[in-house]
Order: sequence, then C-alpha cells, then structure tokens
Amino acid sequence: MNTVELPALDGRDPLGFLAALGLLQVLDKVRLSFSDTTGCALLHGPFRDVAGIAGALRDIVAAIDEGAVLPGVDSKFPLRPAAPSRDRDAEKTDESDPMRVPRSAYAEQLHGQVAAMGNGGLGWLPSLVTDLAVDHAGRAALTPCMAPYGKQNVWTFFRKPLEAVRDDPARLSEALAGWRRLDGFTGEYLDHRVLRSAADHPLGKSIAAGVPGATWLATQALPLLRLTGDGQNLSATLWHRLHRRMVMVWPVWRPALDVHAVQVLLDHPTLRPSSTGDGDQVVVDRRRLLPLGIFEVYGAERQPIKGSKSAGVLVPVRVTHRPD
Repeated sequence: MNTVELPALDGRDPLGFLAALGLLQVLDKVRLSFSDTTGCALLHGPFRDVAGIAGALRDIVAAIDEGAVLPGVDSKFPLRPAAPSRDRDAEKTDESDPMRVPRSAYAEQLHGQVAAMGNGGLGWLPSLVTDLAVDHAGRAALTPCMAPYGKQNVWTFFRKPLEAVRDDPARLSEALAGWRRLDGFTGEYLDHRVLRSAADHPLGKSIAAGVPGATWLATQALPLLRLTGDGQNLSATLWHRLHRRMVMVWPVWRPALDVHAVQVLLDHPTLRPSSTGDGDQVVVDRRRLLPLGIFEVYGAERQPIKGSKSAGVLVPVRVTHRPD
C-alpha cells in the first residue's frame, strides 16, 4: 500500500477537510489519514503519486452521464426546476427548487419520486434533505453543507463545480497539489476566502473566487454526512447546535481508515462539543479523543454575508480543549 501526501488538502481547513472526505468517497480501495506535522491529507492505497490520483478523478468525471451531475446516479437527480427562475433579485433564494418540499410532502412527493428513478438517487437523498426537521418555512430541512443564495438550488450545487472541472480537468490536479482560484466561481460558499473585496483583486474588482476542483470533491463528501432531527431541529454529521449557534466540528486522525471506519468516527459521540456558558467557545475533551487516533479537532460556522439572504460562508472558529 502506498501513501501519498496531498499538500493542498489541509485537514485544518473546512474546504480542505471536506474535499479529503470526497476523495475517500469517490475512490475505491483507499484509506485516509492526516499528517500530524503538516495537517495535510494522506491517501493510502494503490496510487503512487498525485498525478495518478488526479487521473482517476478525471476518469470519474468523464464517466458521469451527459446531463447528470453525480457519478452513477440518474440524470434526473437531484430534481431540478422545470424552468429557470425569472426572479431578477440575485440575492433572493429560488423557492422553485423541487428538492425543497413541505415536510408533509416529503414521503410521497419527494422520496417517492426519487425512489421511482432508481440508479442511486435514493442513496444520496438522506444526506441532502430530511423530514425529521424543518426549516423556517416549514419545509423538510436541507443539509447545513448547503447555503442557498441567489438562484442556487440543490441541483446547481452539484452542477456548477462539475461544469468547472469538466471545462478544465487540470483543476482536479490543482485540488490536490496547489489551489488556483477562479474568478466568478462561488465555491458554493464552502470557503470563506471566496469573498474578495476590490482591494484583494489585482484588477480592483469585487468578485468571488473559489477553487473548482476542491469544491467538486467537497460536494462528493455529502453521503458521509448523514442528516437527522428531533422533529423540529436539524442534526447532521459534523454539525452541532450550541446555544443558538450551528457549528461544524471535525477531527483529523493518524490511523489509515477506510470509508466505513471514517463514517463511524465522524459520528462518534465523543466528538460532540460543549461550549462555555456564554456560548462563545467551542470545547472538546482531548482525553477521550486520543484513544480514537484523533490528534486534533477543528471547527467552522457560517458567517452571514452583508446584503445576502444566504446562511453565509464557512469561516473557521477556534476549538479549545477541556482542561485535563
């Protein structure tokens, strides 16, 4: 078994970590761990170098059927709006998304329609939408990995990154070896650095600049992040409600784990954080994590964007350790 370090997939970063999970999800016969010196993902398996891994990713993307947005899944999933929204307000969430249904319609209307398709959509559905919780509009709750904005919907969440890597397959190599940002690409708001002011841009433009390859990999991680709820409030793998905050907390680990072991680890109850009385600090118990092979824990939460109705971009937050 070979071990390849992936310098661009920094496990300390929310997008880097999610992209590493996506890599584990789409490749066969591989295991994942993280360097305890650099924090970067280590892929264990038949691949000898980054070029070999990137080649496998290009093959996976090339094999996705025309019109489809997910590997091995029917082109009709996720459900897409029948016609483009005519809403001219770029910051108004598109309410026509057929994946966003009232909870009462989830079982028959959404689940039933996806089940009738076959070809893998039903395996993805529980990681995207659940009727075990509701959003502010009484709809079946959406994964917190998505923060719809403008005319974005569940289908475009997957389509936009896929189109970007199809247009330039070299972006898959960049996802692993060294990120290069693309102007006008939002990165589906999985990376706070996508927001650049005019002062940050060489041409003085205020424009989003995301990382297409890493974003596409991150979207492929969602089947590992299961959704549930208490009938009202949403719960999800990695995501925890602390007071009024919804915080994403994830581990990095030393043992080389396969996809099944990683899913068990991510759902392990010892990863559930607590907080200080005022809710400002996110706290975990290091002593209980060390026997699991976890050597550090990191966190992020969504930061609203001024003037936008989106839940915002993922911004790192500090995770502290309960005193020994």
